[in-house]
Amino acid sequence: MSNYSGIQKEETLKSLVYQDYFSKFGYEPNIDNMDFVVTDKKSRDNLLLPQNIREVKGSFFTPAIWADKSKEYLAAVFGADWQDEYYIWDCAAGTGNLLAGLKNKYNVWASDIDAGNIATIQSLIATDENSNLLPAHVFRFDFLNDSFDKLPEELQKIINDKEKRKKLIVYINPPYAEATSAKTVKGTWQHKAEVSTAHCAHAEYKDALGKAANELFSLFIMRIADRIPGSYLAMFSKLKYVNSSNFSRFRANFSAQFKKGFICPSFTFDNVSGKFPIGFLIWQLSYNGYDFKFPKSVKLDVFNAGGKRAAKKKGFYNKQKHINAWLKQYDANKDSIGILNYRGSDFQQQKVVYIANKGSIALTHFFICYNNLNIACIYYAVRHCITPTWLNDRDQFLYPNDGFEKDDEFKNDCLIYTLFSNNISGKYGVNHWIPFTEAEVDAKEKFESNFMNQFLVSGCRKPTAEAAAVLSAGLELWRYYHSKIKNNKTAPVNASFYDIREFFQGRKDSGAMNSKSADETYNALIGKVRDAQKTLAAKIAPKVYEYGFLRE
Repeated sequence: MSNYSGIQKEETLKSLVYQDYFSKFGYEPNIDNMDFVVTDKKSRDNLLLPQNIREVKGSFFTPAIWADKSKEYLAAVFGADWQDEYYIWDCAAGTGNLLAGLKNKYNVWASDIDAGNIATIQSLIATDENSNLLPAHVFRFDFLNDSFDKLPEELQKIINDKEKRKKLIVYINPPYAEATSAKTVKGTWQHKAEVSTAHCAHAEYKDALGKAANELFSLFIMRIADRIPGSYLAMFSKLKYVNSSNFSRFRANFSAQFKKGFICPSFTFDNVSGKFPIGFLIWQLSYNGYDFKFPKSVKLDVFNAGGKRAAKKKGFYNKQKHINAWLKQYDANKDSIGILNYRGSDFQQQKVVYIANKGSIALTHFFICYNNLNIACIYYAVRHCITPTWLNDRDQFLYPNDGFEKDDEFKNDCLIYTLFSNNISGKYGVNHWIPFTEAEVDAKEKFESNFMNQFLVSGCRKPTAEAAAVLSAGLELWRYYHSKIKNNKTAPVNASFYDIREFFQGRKDSGAMNSKSADETYNALIGKVRDAQKTLAAKIAPKVYEYGFLRE
């Protein structure tokens, strides 16, 4: 299990309500690295749960810190007496973590598909007088399949009454399973069988949802909006339904008004892998005669792992056209000098955005030639120059404005950045990506291609100081490589940046390239290149926002 990636300061750790859990269950705060380091994997679930609730069948739990925070937001929207004035139904209750702390048990209902979860809640009601739940209000119900006729009579009365529905809050943290993920597609090119398609709700709403029908939580949203119009939805979830291109049809068919919300790190939730934002958003659902259009953007408060406000607002934008639509108009399947492979339009897909030889073609790709080289390098640099974090993980790269077209400095910076960050290899064809001449690196033989050097000379103005620093560090690296292969008959003269790294770093038995070399001179030289690259990336990053590739 990976460490908790933190943005946690010592004073925040000392003030955490659950501080005692760290020592009790083997979690040690590592202040220097700002991480939560897990020293004992046992009882991780207990860190997030009250002592009298335990995990049943790997359930997904809402940490108490965020369950409490969500109730603060509900009170801000519905008033201090919201628990007395509104009804609450958690239709994906699990073992009831989200409902802990509610006071008016006569207004609260909890249901779940898993009989074991319901048994756990019922056991809690029987043994804990502070549970504040009525046994008759806790019941097994398969929300994506069962008829609403199976609901308790009192809950049906609320749902079937137009005026009472306006006082119903569906308060949930639904399952996050999806039929397609980066792992399934990358590994097998297959979808996970029956994750979403096995439900009646999938058949009922697949046309309205489009690709979003692969996601369980979107099925929950759509059935709630359809069967309980005029109610409120208060939901924890991934944020892709707000801004992902796969959810464009969903947004066109989901009629709701955004009220208030916040985001927090996924790694604070039990049984969630990855580092991305999880949002708690409150929506007023449309009803006949009073419709809403999905907002163009929503503003969300940001909280760090300790529940402390990390930023005032974060915008998630619902814009139809994304960066890939911009890229595709420049594609050309001829005279290719390389392939830009890519997938998705957000930070979570960054690792599958890379440039390689023509023989290495992924499902979605872009042929690079002389006429579109700058475009390919802009795309690559824009997708890579900003470090992914849990907070920006679902941010979408967008179709830019035309400001970049006259900015030669920006184009050149992106080109230089890409030259020292690609996977081109001379092993799989002619290497057109050597930025230097044979004389500059004192090569023992003529290069097969001088394309890139000539492109730099003829197609680029004088590089910026940051780009020049990358070129200078790269030249030192290339010269050192060629000094080492003077008497080596097998080492390639036409080595690319990737080939040079492989030459010095070697590979593990698994085939993966080692992270360092035994050659300390090389380590120092590649370190200079990396440092210069980081400085150049920092220079490029503001223009990524200026030209609309990303929005704050």
